[in-house]
Amino acid sequence: MSLGERIKQLRLNNNLSVRQLARQVGVTASFIYQLEQNKVSPSFSTLKSIAGALNTNISLLIEEELPEEWVIVRKNNRKRLASNNEKVKLEMLAFLGTRNKKMQPLVFELEVGEEKTDLSLFSGSHEDFIYVFQGKVEVTVKNTKYVVEEGDAAYFIFDNPTGFKNIGQEKVIGLWVVSPPGI
Repeated sequence: MSLGERIKQLRLNNNLSVRQLARQVGVTASFIYQLEQNKVSPSFSTLKSIAGALNTNISLLIEEELPEEWVIVRKNNRKRLASNNEKVKLEMLAFLGTRNKKMQPLVFELEVGEEKTDLSLFSGSHEDFIYVFQGKVEVTVKNTKYVVEEGDAAYFIFDNPTGFKNIGQEKVIGLWVVSPPGI
């Protein structure tokens, strides 16, 4: 992918128009349009400003190939956020850091009868998506409890989950996606 294509993709991912990006960078909209068409090359300082406006770093824009650790998080490199004697697990599936991410996927596991009641890991306003691969989990949102079973998905837009409890007869394994991450 060329520099121009990467800039355009990141601009669109950030919901910015050509004019908005140009204004933030301090260049003309024509320059951004030509840059996205690979008709001009930016100076280092302009490239740095573009990366800042797109909430990323220069290396993401110019590297021929992205480092594997930017693309793949190996199972033995996951960051564990919660653990209770291996009966409750909550692990990040993608790293947060200098790269601006639009979502944070996590895997959660709860042994039979176990619960995780402090899910205030993510600050600010966000949306939550939960998918259950195995088992039956009770998801608490404010004062409401929702039962999500194997194969079910739940999407919370106004209020965020505050607790997970395994109410089934087998271990719960699920996917929880928070967007934006806010951690």
